[in-house]
Amino acid sequence: MTTLLVLLSVLASLIASAILLDNYVLEREHRAVKNKIANVARMVAKDIRVINKVEDSPADPTIQDYANEVMDATGVSFVVVLDNNLIRKSHPDESVIGGTFSNVKDASKSLNGSEHYSRHIGILGEGTRFFTPIWNEEGEQIGIVCVGYVQQTINDELWNARKNLYIGLGCGLLVGIIGALYLARYLKKVLLGLEPKQIVAHMKEKEIIIDSVNEAIIAVSPERKVLLENVNFNNLLNKTEAASHAIHDGYLSEKIFSLIFDNVFETEKPIANRVMVINHLEFIVNVQLVYIDKNIYGAVATLYDQSELQHLIRELSGTEQYIDSLRAQNHKFMNQLHTILGLIELEKYADVHHFVRVLNHNYHREIGFVTDKIKSSAIAGFLLGKTSELEEQGVTLTIDEDSHFPAIKIGEMLHDLLLSMGILIDNAKEAVQNSSKKHVTLFLKYDADEGVIMIEVQDTGSGIEEHVLPKIFERGYSTKGENRGYGLDAIQSIVTHYDGLIDVQSKLGKGSSFRIEVPFKWRNEDD
Repeated sequence: MTTLLVLLSVLASLIASAILLDNYVLEREHRAVKNKIANVARMVAKDIRVINKVEDSPADPTIQDYANEVMDATGVSFVVVLDNNLIRKSHPDESVIGGTFSNVKDASKSLNGSEHYSRHIGILGEGTRFFTPIWNEEGEQIGIVCVGYVQQTINDELWNARKNLYIGLGCGLLVGIIGALYLARYLKKVLLGLEPKQIVAHMKEKEIIIDSVNEAIIAVSPERKVLLENVNFNNLLNKTEAASHAIHDGYLSEKIFSLIFDNVFETEKPIANRVMVINHLEFIVNVQLVYIDKNIYGAVATLYDQSELQHLIRELSGTEQYIDSLRAQNHKFMNQLHTILGLIELEKYADVHHFVRVLNHNYHREIGFVTDKIKSSAIAGFLLGKTSELEEQGVTLTIDEDSHFPAIKIGEMLHDLLLSMGILIDNAKEAVQNSSKKHVTLFLKYDADEGVIMIEVQDTGSGIEEHVLPKIFERGYSTKGENRGYGLDAIQSIVTHYDGLIDVQSKLGKGSSFRIEVPFKWRNEDD
């Protein structure tokens, strides 16, 4: 298809050129014929031999001889000398000399001293001729000279002129075909053997696929020219309220360019899983350089809304917390049942009675303390489960005596608070595993006057080294092995979402303290 298109283009251009050149050659040859016969006629009319002999009767052979010389020298078809009575004094056909000109009306137009061209059929056939008057020395018209070409001669002249043109066009066509074939092969090679329709189809498929990707995609040149963008990138810009000034005249703004691509063109190093903030929204950015012939052509970036990932992490972490709490309570309950079952089998009924009373006392003591401090049933139940879970693992969880949380409705924030407490308590539990004193303290309070929820978790672990503290909130960073380091990142995301604060205090050998403050204004619906 590509080859055919190129060949048709070459053929069309050559045909158009041939028509234009042919018209030009025809016009030029006709003009040359007219100029030639006019010049020859004027030359003959001014020759002294013609002027002196044109009025002689019968015709003087000198004029005929001269006319023949002129025809031989110039190549015209005929030179006819006439007197004022339009009697021929010369003619290529000597038998008609002395007779009247065949077209009296045509020749008579020059008896008034004017010149003119005409095209008529004469004795020699159809031809083009020119008439000019003959003047004597006194300025009187004494005759007429008619010089012309028969049509066959003109056709021969035109063919000679056209022949070279057609030969040239034929050579051009041959060269054009060869060039077209070579160009078509080169284009197909450059286009990877694809036809134009296939290229269009692939482009549409590419756009559909790119727009179907969940991530936002943007590709730019080193000069900030936008090479590619998908629908999700525009949606992302709209989400960040940066769409109005992000792309202008096909170029990415310097601010967005520096945020996404940073110094990737200078360092020639890709960017992997970097967190970027645009108008208080966090995105995970990956950037790869694009090379053509080992030269940097541009870079393509994918952006993923981290809020969705953070939400997923929170859900998974929260689910894990609930499962661990249920598992711990189940273990504790099963151990107690096994103890009671063993005492019954030994027929130690008094001991069974005493054990049940102790369990009942401890249960009410623990529940009573927690429910006295924590009026929110969801949080109280969560903390009771955590207490049992840590107790199973040899860690003591203590609720600070100054803690107090009223039975307020906190809506969607409840899940995030439970998740944050669960992560901090679990981290504290792991921190004290190698300590002689395995103690974790929780402080939870809602300050209605300040409108803030405060959570603080302290542990008696070994503490955090000073150079590690700045990194503990980075996603994926952990000193506890692979596939860790997401809990504190989730907490930081929660705190940032609610415009809160998080503070860490740690001393080597003495433990660590994590404190969270989240603003919350509660309005009693009964007020």
